[in-house]
Amino acid sequence: MTTFNLHISILPCRILAGILSAVVLQSCDTVVEATMPVSSSGIPQASTEVFKQKYPEVGSFIFEPLEKDKTWQTEFVTSVGKVFCLVDYQGEIIDANNLVGIPKTLPEAIKQHFNSQYPSAEILAVYDLMKSTTLTEGYKLVIKTANNTTLHLYYDSANAFVRAQTLSSEKALSIIFTSTDQINYDTQVPVVVKQFVSNNQLKNASMVIYHLSDKSYKLFVNFRELSNGALQTFEIVLSETGQVLEWASSIENNYAYKVLNSSNVSSKTKSYLQANFSNWQFDYGIVKTIFGQNKTNFVALKTGQTDSYIITEEQTNEHNLTITHAQVLAENKLPDAIKSTLSSTFPNWIFVNARVVYQPSDPTNAAATEPDHFQVEIKQGTVRYSVRLAADGKIIYQYQIQ
Repeated sequence: MTTFNLHISILPCRILAGILSAVVLQSCDTVVEATMPVSSSGIPQASTEVFKQKYPEVGSFIFEPLEKDKTWQTEFVTSVGKVFCLVDYQGEIIDANNLVGIPKTLPEAIKQHFNSQYPSAEILAVYDLMKSTTLTEGYKLVIKTANNTTLHLYYDSANAFVRAQTLSSEKALSIIFTSTDQINYDTQVPVVVKQFVSNNQLKNASMVIYHLSDKSYKLFVNFRELSNGALQTFEIVLSETGQVLEWASSIENNYAYKVLNSSNVSSKTKSYLQANFSNWQFDYGIVKTIFGQNKTNFVALKTGQTDSYIITEEQTNEHNLTITHAQVLAENKLPDAIKSTLSSTFPNWIFVNARVVYQPSDPTNAAATEPDHFQVEIKQGTVRYSVRLAADGKIIYQYQIQ
């Protein structure tokens, strides 16, 4: 039996995967044209190959252009759920989000109340409050305020605000991992939990059961619909006697990307750029929203012919800038591990071009220049290849350039 302090919540994941290389472009805004979603053949090969490598089980990808010839978004189903991604023309996944819960629009009245009462807060998660597997009785928003306090906001079935609640730390006396199919055979599972699962005919789901220090039980029940990639989660609190104290069903975070023009770059990011890059030129910009709320800015820029950056600004964090740096490399600047791998894989290879992408870093730490990966283009005879390699020389993926 293990005892520890436990904060319970299920939050979507976000991954900042990389950045662009230096390409000579105009510093003015690019005109955004209305275009239809395109298949993988409609965007640069580098941008499709990264998805083939990262998600090999996905048969095909459909990309929706954001800024013409610069950025695309794509949503697809994997074996573990749905993913919503942003990719740029250099083949870098700028942002990736795991989609959890049922797709549902948050009522406008709730959004208006939240925006007016908590203008500087961030929505972490949204839930339906359930009466049963088919009936709801309201909503719950989990938010983080500007001073990093986590609040639960409750709304009734008419979308009217009910209360705000700050939750204290929950201490678990024990944890049981089981499933709805095995629960009746598991002697560790309390009778009241078994009865709840039976009464509500919960089937084909994994379960985690926390026995809390106040004698209540908190259940995490996870269903996966492989046909559409949905991952539905229930968070259920039962009293010691089996009474339902709260039953919350997760709603998929409503992510969206919008084009950010150079004139709308935030003053915080502009101040940093002006202080650190005397001749920076705007490449592209993207805003990520969650339930319509601006959450993250991605501003791509270039300096000269060899260096490019993405400045990532989290809207709800005071110390919120991170930077990913990409740099064009000459052949004599390639690390020995990279050249050794290329020589063993492509005998008599000829160098064409290369770039290194450094790991995202805190802008206050100028020494943070650890390589994340290298992208090298080579020729072997008359055939051209693009190869992505890790810092230790291991090939991440390769493809023949069409």
